[in-house]
Amino acid sequence: MKKIRAIWRGLAMLAIIIGHTFWVVIPAIFRGANLKHALRIRQLCLTRTLSVLGVVIDKKGEVPSGHHIFVGNHRSYIDPIVALRDVRALPVAKAEVSNWPVIGFGARVTGIMFVKRDSKKSRADVLTAMQETLKMGYSVIIFPEGTTHIDPTTMDFRKGAFNMASKEGFSMVPMAIDYEDLGDAWVGNDTFIPHFLRCFSKPKTYVKIRYGQPIQSKDINTLVSESKKWIDENMLLIRQEFESEKTSSTVPAFAT
Repeated sequence: MKKIRAIWRGLAMLAIIIGHTFWVVIPAIFRGANLKHALRIRQLCLTRTLSVLGVVIDKKGEVPSGHHIFVGNHRSYIDPIVALRDVRALPVAKAEVSNWPVIGFGARVTGIMFVKRDSKKSRADVLTAMQETLKMGYSVIIFPEGTTHIDPTTMDFRKGAFNMASKEGFSMVPMAIDYEDLGDAWVGNDTFIPHFLRCFSKPKTYVKIRYGQPIQSKDINTLVSESKKWIDENMLLIRQEFESEKTSSTVPAFAT
């Protein structure tokens, strides 16, 4: 019964993605590509997708206006979906994502920058694309740990984006994200479909996301250390909140 719920959710998600893709592709055929329009449609699509999947989000912190590099810790493949509900931005994802069922399809048609992490040329090309995107006035989302995990704080950050930001004067906006059930994190040798069925067979998936203020510096080490410190502190606070809610007799007030 639980797996049937996850299967129906997956089918509904596919229908939502295909339907919203129509409203991106058709106008592009007749009027040319319009990134602002595409990002608006994607935001609406992902909001509906999260609702169908039973994802309930507690958000705190205002998303700053302007164009920035949003940098977050990495728990799950839905991390960027949660963030893109709030932020109209182009995320950077590992190249394998483009081949994932459903999510890969949506990713390929909505302006995501794919990177082969073991390829120096691919990493350099993505940094160039990020720089061009920011100069056009759009934000970017990155997960510089490069992998998902369930550690209480962040792993070491890859510094390429921070180096580019320090040289070009772009600001970093730290994000912290965590899930009530750490089983929602995608770790080890878990494959996409079994993980999807396990995670979204639950009635609800509870997520907390926090946004900080922009951090800007010409010193790469300052950008890395301040971003990492803010994210680590808020990851620990989020976990404390989840633990407190488990022992409390009151139902947590999640705001979607």
